[in-house]
Amino acid sequence: MRSSSLFRTSFLVVLLLGSSRFAAYSQDTSTQEERAQWAVTSHQLEGNPLDNAASARGDAALQRITDVRDFHVSLCQGYFEEFRGLHYTYQHAILRQYMLAAAAFQVEHPDKAGDYFATNLYAVESVLKTYNTIVAAKPDEKSKALDSMEKRQTEGKLDDDVRKQCH
Repeated sequence: MRSSSLFRTSFLVVLLLGSSRFAAYSQDTSTQEERAQWAVTSHQLEGNPLDNAASARGDAALQRITDVRDFHVSLCQGYFEEFRGLHYTYQHAILRQYMLAAAAFQVEHPDKAGDYFATNLYAVESVLKTYNTIVAAKPDEKSKALDSMEKRQTEGKLDDDVRKQCH
């Protein structure tokens, strides 16, 4: 429990160690408009994760989320590590989507922003949407780990898995 709590509070530091290179040139706080754009970008990537322009916007949004001091995302360490260590051609797109979707949930549901379980369930479901979009475009680009998660979702067991993984 302590390590999960520590991870949630220190996510920004752990996420991108080199992200401070632009910090001196950027605003320390986010605006409502840019937060809304983070959510829009997350949804765009669910539908078209292989689009170069959308991917660049996703990378920029994630960079900005890590740079601001007034917005913190509660990620599950277990899923973060799983997606970070995924041996998959589109691992970066999957990990980025997990982080962006968690931020999007908190932006779109400010009343539930502190709900660790809901945030991470939403983010994992978003990852699976993104994965399915990738596989639809590139049927040979499959991941056993993501296929297994998708199967658990189909069986109605993803909620339980998220609760176990994000204890």
